[in-house]
Amino acid sequence: MSKLTVETEFDKAVTAVATSLADCELKKKYGTCKESDCAACDMKKYQENCMNGFADMDKIRVYNIVSRDLARRDPPEQERLTGKAARLAIMKYDIKETVIPIIGILIIVIALLLIGFTPVLAALHGQSLNDYDYTRYALPGEAGYAGLYRKHILDTLDKTYKYATDINKDGLINCVDYSVIFKRLWDKQYDSRNCEIVRNKSSTMNHLFIRVRQNSNTQWECIEPQAARKDITKYFMEDFWSAAEYNPLYNFYGETDRWLEEDKHGN
Repeated sequence: MSKLTVETEFDKAVTAVATSLADCELKKKYGTCKESDCAACDMKKYQENCMNGFADMDKIRVYNIVSRDLARRDPPEQERLTGKAARLAIMKYDIKETVIPIIGILIIVIALLLIGFTPVLAALHGQSLNDYDYTRYALPGEAGYAGLYRKHILDTLDKTYKYATDINKDGLINCVDYSVIFKRLWDKQYDSRNCEIVRNKSSTMNHLFIRVRQNSNTQWECIEPQAARKDITKYFMEDFWSAAEYNPLYNFYGETDRWLEEDKHGN
């Protein structure tokens, strides 16, 4: 099968997943399905399995297709109904589009106020924020518990720079060294199944880096241990490499043990 045929079939798969996701969003919007129905929905499981198999770049393609698809679908349900059904639909739509966002904003404001008092409370109890305040490491849109996972990444990056050395004795300290050191450090403290060494080999890149995940139910994230510093806003591969340089389609997985053998120190 030619490369062009593979790419064409893959594009069809991306479009199929995006269309399915858009259909689900419309069903939830118009009340055909409820959010709670997703847990027992086979289609939801199929969608998640497909998305987990996609590279980050293809996930972005899916989300863009979903956005365009939703924008050109039929007008909201309340515009097609009359009488009591129309009034009920409008009321549901107004609650979803106005009341719920307002409640969300109030929750955020209250949370920000509470965060402002946290240093004072910590001082009163003789505790350091560094001991327990992981929520400040969470990225926008994440639940608070994800902050601990982000802290694991940042702490491991910090230690990787601290202990950076020429592990394979080739006279250089490069991506091989940083990736192996990061993996060694991660495995000493956290679940080794959630950290892997990845190789990207293409006409524009020949590079090692790391992919991590919070747990087996969350998606992998590719991070750049050689270039990243302890900055919550910047450590993903896409933060340091342009799309012309780094193409996730050329990522090679399952080579972690091979690269760990490069460690001449035998840590």
